[in-house]
Amino acid sequence: MLDKVIKCKDFAPQPILRGPFGGVAEVEPFSQVVSAANQWIENQSVQVINVETVALPQNANSTNDGVYGFTIANGTGLVQWYQCVRVWYRE
Repeated sequence: MLDKVIKCKDFAPQPILRGPFGGVAEVEPFSQVVSAANQWIENQSVQVINVETVALPQNANSTNDGVYGFTIANGTGLVQWYQCVRVWYRE
């Protein structure tokens, strides 16, 4: 029954430039995110079920189990969202 478990892996753009206060000022282009997802798929023994794009907030933090979440300090501020790739697969 375990072989029927569906999993997912997210690929988000990596920061390439930091702002004056340590925040992200610029991220790699989406084409590099797609390339990273393609490389992962090629190097894994997985059955890809679906690939989709998702939007994740700039300050999303991933835990070890791949769960994302974010908070905005004081409930104010601008949140930038980034286009990411999510791969659904079976091992």
